[in-house]
Amino acid sequence: MADTPVRVVVVRKGKVKPTEFRLRAGEVGLSLFHAPDVVSCDAILAAVRAAGKQGELGLAEIPMSVFHELSLRLVRTPGGTPDPVVNALHLEARPSRWRRLLLWVRRRPVHEWFNEQITPHLAVVAKLIE
Repeated sequence: MADTPVRVVVVRKGKVKPTEFRLRAGEVGLSLFHAPDVVSCDAILAAVRAAGKQGELGLAEIPMSVFHELSLRLVRTPGGTPDPVVNALHLEARPSRWRRLLLWVRRRPVHEWFNEQITPHLAVVAKLIE
């Protein structure tokens, strides 16, 4: 898992649903974390739980190559957890500026495009870390 981005997801019946990779209205990127080691994984889950995410939480690993194939940029952003160490690991997968400009010209929200075009791919390749 050497520096592979991970997404905190709710695990239902041992599976992760595609809805875990969707953006909400107004969002421009999918929240992820760099998880360089197992200690960070436990800390990420604890911090996200402390920030209010409920349910049986797990981490879904997404290969770096997928982001390149989908033309998504990984951008460091401030995390929203109470743990500054975990917040330093936070990043977002975002469409390029060029893609966002095209979407803006076409008056199409980023989250709609992302949910239709990107979410299905991420849901297929994401692997739950056991």
